[in-house]
Amino acid sequence: MAEYAVELHNVWYSHNGSNHILKDIDLKVKRGALLALIGPSGSGKTTLLKIICRLIRPCSGSISIRGSNGDLERHEVGYIPQQLGLVRGLTALENVLVGAHSRIGFAGTLLGVFPEKEIELAMKYLDMAGIAGKADKKVYTLSGGERQRVAIARALMQEPEIILADEFVSNLDIVTAKEIMDMMKKIKEKDTTLVIATHDISLARDYCDMTVIIKNGVKIDEICSYELDYDRVRDIFT
Repeated sequence: MAEYAVELHNVWYSHNGSNHILKDIDLKVKRGALLALIGPSGSGKTTLLKIICRLIRPCSGSISIRGSNGDLERHEVGYIPQQLGLVRGLTALENVLVGAHSRIGFAGTLLGVFPEKEIELAMKYLDMAGIAGKADKKVYTLSGGERQRVAIARALMQEPEIILADEFVSNLDIVTAKEIMDMMKKIKEKDTTLVIATHDISLARDYCDMTVIIKNGVKIDEICSYELDYDRVRDIFT
């Protein structure tokens, strides 16, 4: 079994072949780790996450997921985008069930036909997220923190080995953000690898094993999160 869940070597990315968004990125994420990507807006964090989950391909460089350079199975990597990607008109339960797409197929998802065992599993993850009581509520009626929990439950529904989350607590108050991060830490204890992009230095320090600092598409540093120097990290945002 591979020691690293994610390995990137000499990864470059550009929309037009010249103005590079990512430059010569080397990154290794150990299995079961919780890693933070910290950097200002436009630093390349989102692009890096999209490359890891194969939503976009780099201009050059290599990517290995769990020791394999081949194409990913749909369920191997769960991705929580900054805007969450939930369907506002569906219920919390229906949104979570979308995560079962790889098992039930396109037709089943489109028609909303889900086996009972999948419904039970979705309810289990909603319960784990502390939101089972809102299963039948439309997503647009939920609070920001509740929507975050639905998005996490949907990612878990894929039963992935790796979860990537992009600024997914940035719009929450500090109490709710910590509750969400407590939940993510519990997920990590199940040997799931987590990579989160964040602006929040304190959350990275309190919850993550390692922190990678990115600015202008370049990896500036990689350190143990408890060693984060607040003054130094703040400098990258100026």
